[in-house]
Amino acid sequence: MTASTAPALTVAALVLAALATVAIGAYGVRLARTTSDFLVASRSVGPRWNAAAISGEYLSAASFLGVAGLIAKYGADALWYPVGFTAGYLALLLFVAAPLRRSGAYTVPDFAEFRLGSLRLRRLAATVVVLICAVYLIPQFQGAGLTLHILLGVPDWVGAVAVGAIVLANVVGGGMRSITLVQAFQYWLKLTAVALPALVLLGHFLADERELGAPAPPVVSERTTVDVTTDVVVRVGAPQQVSITGTLDHRPVDGPLPQTPGPHDQAAGPRQEHEAG
Repeated sequence: MTASTAPALTVAALVLAALATVAIGAYGVRLARTTSDFLVASRSVGPRWNAAAISGEYLSAASFLGVAGLIAKYGADALWYPVGFTAGYLALLLFVAAPLRRSGAYTVPDFAEFRLGSLRLRRLAATVVVLICAVYLIPQFQGAGLTLHILLGVPDWVGAVAVGAIVLANVVGGGMRSITLVQAFQYWLKLTAVALPALVLLGHFLADERELGAPAPPVVSERTTVDVTTDVVVRVGAPQQVSITGTLDHRPVDGPLPQTPGPHDQAAGPRQEHEAG
């Protein structure tokens, strides 16, 4: 699908989100006049706005898509990853942000030099901060490019350039106040985008007569073909007849085959055909 054939609603939603981000950033520009305005928003941002901004960063493209991918690949065990970087946010607030605010410094390198009186340590801290920011931005830009590629069919670099330009304009023009307001706005936008599908799925689930927590029935309603694109281990709970073309348990198979309960190794490439029921 190309940008010309993309649903008009999708294009309109993306344009509105981008315009809202730019408008909110422009609002912060007129309030940025001093160094304190630019770097720490004159320390006048309330806890609710700060909480919304931090939460908006927590629901970034990199973390949200990354966690979704990890859960898709490794299952529910991957849910420990968001728990881990949530704890990291708390450690950052307690052991970095709070002492930084009390010292009156604007950045971590400023605080390092202020506390330890070492210009060399300040330069080392600045290098580490820039390196962390660069590593963090790579998945952010990748997520932005992937999202626009899926929605509009444009090349991946278009999304990265568009998001980079908008963020750069907000940072350079309005500083921390613009960024805080934009991230707070994006938090509520992302929360809505996550909550609405979740509520719809919950409604469908509650409308089902199955008992809460009961496993989904392992049946298909019509003849179904499944292509295996990566090496997988399939666990069969009950004996069944499946037509397989490819490699199963390290041996070539072509045709109907009874599968016994237990794990079965399937190399990339097999095609399974399941009859209805």
